Amino acid sequence: MRTLALTIGSLMMVPAAALAQQATPAPGAAAPAASAATAPTVGATIYDSAGVSLGTVASITPQAVILNTGTAQVPVPPASIGKTEKGFAMAMTKADLDAAVASSQAQAQAAVKAKLVPGTAVSGLQGAPLGTIKAADAQFVTLTTTKGDVKLPIAGFSADASGKVIVGITADQLAAATAGASANATTSSAAPK
Repeated sequence: MRTLALTIGSLMMVPAAALAQQATPAPGAAAPAASAATAPTVGATIYDSAGVSLGTVASITPQAVILNTGTAQVPVPPASIGKTEKGFAMAMTKADLDAAVASSQAQAQAAVKAKLVPGTAVSGLQGAPLGTIKAADAQFVTLTTTKGDVKLPIAGFSADASGKVIVGITADQLAAATAGASANATTSSAAPK
């Protein structure tokens, strides 16, 4: 399952207060405090405007409710979720959310592919530098490392939160893989023909 940064604000969400049709307090009256009954909790199902399940709440932060749709982890603003008779809901359809997720994934993939150019530094999962890109095509990225050139599948590349190119392998795993590949190449070239 992939986590993606989806800017739900661009989806023109209706605030939860409008969705839930909560009454506005009288002037001078204290605003009601948010309670657990009016906010979703981890595991709660969130429905769309037509009553279809969008997914379940995977986690909650002050900035976002992370919705597990079954195919993606989608952060949505807490204010976009309101309480209805059926439960918690958002003022959008499942088709709209799926389209937004697909669009966000395509944009993220295009942004990463645009960075896969010769000379770009690449780090591993734990942040250690692995090398620089020598070449890239539709399927593979050739990475120049201290041990030589390594060809890796393009699907393993992404960007971290700061926009740096990373690949889904640690420096130790890359070293072990290149050592194993070198040993296999030596063995096969020494074999009688």
